[in-house]
Amino acid sequence: HTPNRGEAREHIDGMECARGAAKRQRVSTVESALASIDVLGHLAAFLEAGELCQVRATCKALGSSDQSTFDGLSMAEEAARRIFESASDEEKAMLPRHDGEGWIELYHHLLMLRARLTFDQLLGRSVDYQAGDEAAVHGTSDAGASSAICGNHVMRAGKHWATFVVPAGALSAGATVGVIRPLPGWDQRTLEEFLPINSRHWDGLRRERSTRWVGDVHFCHFYHTGECYYSNWEGVQDQRSYWEGIDNYDANIGMLGMLLDLDSGTLSVYQNGQRVGILKDGLAGVYCWITCFSGFRFVAIERGYDV
Repeated sequence: HTPNRGEAREHIDGMECARGAAKRQRVSTVESALASIDVLGHLAAFLEAGELCQVRATCKALGSSDQSTFDGLSMAEEAARRIFESASDEEKAMLPRHDGEGWIELYHHLLMLRARLTFDQLLGRSVDYQAGDEAAVHGTSDAGASSAICGNHVMRAGKHWATFVVPAGALSAGATVGVIRPLPGWDQRTLEEFLPINSRHWDGLRRERSTRWVGDVHFCHFYHTGECYYSNWEGVQDQRSYWEGIDNYDANIGMLGMLLDLDSGTLSVYQNGQRVGILKDGLAGVYCWITCFSGFRFVAIERGYDV
């Protein structure tokens, strides 16, 4: 018997129906497995925070909040909370939770704390990565000043170490290193130039202020000459910090250690494994590492310092 066109169509429809049923069964099986917080917790440990947000958004069971199950948290948020709570005491001390901050956001900052430092934001047209390495930047022309910020690596509490690798003499010739308030989205503004000490930017910078900014030291940068300047982005110019230890500073050393100690509110500089001095006190709230330069300079950053 040779099947006619109608019989063939029914056969195809039956096969498609069977495949559809099998697919729904597979999806149902996966969703049932993910509905277990223990399973999701194990999977979440392999996900970036952004990926966990996508899971929450695409799977209704994981994104909804059940007041009786996880104290009003979605299952994805509960998974992020559990991962964060399993962090070391030192890590948790460096990441106190802000008012209104979600657990997935906090999980993101935990991942950044464990990652290598990178200059995630390039501001100004005359800066680029060195050979594609986001931990190293260089100037591409001498037309204007630019900056590079570790924008994804926000420091809010505890002690944070960084090593800046700068060719000897480069800082005195137009490059600085230091800390600045987080400036989300500023790398998307296609600025021709950007230096935080330039008062033309101060109105816009002040508009970024949030409750996470504490005190009035919004920017602090250090020159290879040993000079240190800071600003609250008010008035007409930044202010110089006359720090004790400048006489022991060696401008011919191209590797600088910096310690932002938010327990004591200080920014210190190190050379040869020894503290040279405290550059500035009174720092509080949130900060990111930054380098600024003009011309064909090179600056690299590493997390930690070999004290």
